[in-house]
Amino acid sequence: MRIAVGMFKHETNTFSPVQTRWEDFGPGGPLFGQDAYETFRRSGLSMAGLLEQAELMGGDVSIPIAARALPSAPVSRDAFERVSDILCEAAARCDVMMLDLHGAMVAEHFDDGEGELLRRLRAAAPDLPLALALDSHANITPLMARNCTVMVGYRTYPHLDMVETGRMAGRLMRETLAGNLRPVTAVRRCPLLANMLRMVTGEQPMAQLIEAAAAAERSGMPAVTVFTGFPLSDTADTGLTVVATADGDPARADAVAQEIVDLAWSLREQFTRAFEPLGEALDRAKALAAHSTVEGPVLLADISDNCHSGGTQDSMDVIERALDQGLTGILAGPIVDPQAVAAMIEAGVGATVTLAVGGKSSIPALRAPLRPLRLTGVVKHIALGRFTVEGPVFTGMRVDLGRTVVLDTGPLTVVVSEGRVEALDPQQFRLFGLEPGRFRYVVLKSKVQYRPAFMPLAKAAVDCNGAGVASMDLAAFDWKKLARPIFPLDRSNA
Repeated sequence: MRIAVGMFKHETNTFSPVQTRWEDFGPGGPLFGQDAYETFRRSGLSMAGLLEQAELMGGDVSIPIAARALPSAPVSRDAFERVSDILCEAAARCDVMMLDLHGAMVAEHFDDGEGELLRRLRAAAPDLPLALALDSHANITPLMARNCTVMVGYRTYPHLDMVETGRMAGRLMRETLAGNLRPVTAVRRCPLLANMLRMVTGEQPMAQLIEAAAAAERSGMPAVTVFTGFPLSDTADTGLTVVATADGDPARADAVAQEIVDLAWSLREQFTRAFEPLGEALDRAKALAAHSTVEGPVLLADISDNCHSGGTQDSMDVIERALDQGLTGILAGPIVDPQAVAAMIEAGVGATVTLAVGGKSSIPALRAPLRPLRLTGVVKHIALGRFTVEGPVFTGMRVDLGRTVVLDTGPLTVVVSEGRVEALDPQQFRLFGLEPGRFRYVVLKSKVQYRPAFMPLAKAAVDCNGAGVASMDLAAFDWKKLARPIFPLDRSNA
């Protein structure tokens, strides 16, 4: 049996200005064959679980391509066509295909990126058994469901079960091939744009939906996934969906999916969140730092500039306000600013420099442009920012920040880089001789995924709603394709 296992992952923020080209599926471009195997077989991604299950099937396992890019703007036409062509060629030559996809990919020429990819795969191999492991933030479409055999998604956010999701997709495929499962899939959509901070699966209201899906599986459903959707993608299919797979019983799948969608709709008010003014959030952080008896820093989660939601990672809003309000002992970064990096490298370690940092991205989707922050400080460290994530989220992910500089201004120590990464691992600071636990405050460009790796070091965390294209203030964006009405944008008639 010829088994092809591939990856084509991208979460698209249609408001982001950050390009998504072929070379961005890396770092350094996609991987193939043995290189891909060595990178992902022992990683914390779904690809590892898919490969494990493929090996249990026996036969010849190949990896035609493994392409993963950080969330950003729609995938370029060139990149989409090149990856699609490779996967279609592999589909025509294999007996089984299993894919690690995201589920919220938009291409420059197709709003439903995964749906179009799967349509092409079906055209290339109409009877090909096809299993999908998806992100829980997928915007599931009917075209996706029609053109695969089985699909499952993560059940945790932060994403701690990516490998298990791959295993589950592979197990369902093995049962199907053995004739023990006749998968039929139902997709039901809820007209809800959930706040991502309310998608945390260990907290309410999301925990209720996760338990409802788990209860359906305990009652005999092969798989039920609640996909909360990625709300920063302006498409007709954006929103929460429930995907239920039954064994040869479409009515049962339909009923289970609709039951959980109805539950989600009943909880819709709990999926919203009021925005604490930035100044008040920082005052609260200052009080926590002063009065908490727990050791460690207060984490300032810069939720609107999270690169894993398509953020440019150069908003200085939270840092500037923190300095204005007298906070000291701040560690922040990485801030993406190649110009500042070049200037500080030219000045050299030990030099005192005054320069504008961050705020240089042009973001047409924002009503007000980002602003650089003028800083004076000493260049403390210059290095290449390359490491492999060892934390529990995205374990094994290769990070390349490019040339990276540490600038010490006194009250602020800031890491400035050429590339982006979400705060998944304290290595992003320790690599440059900075121990985050020794600071009073740490500004992290992240919404939720930072928690498993950084919260054990900290006394508290405060969400900071500054400027950025990853903002959860959804009413601030100009929506053109979103299916309306949808809650909470259309609260009165959703």
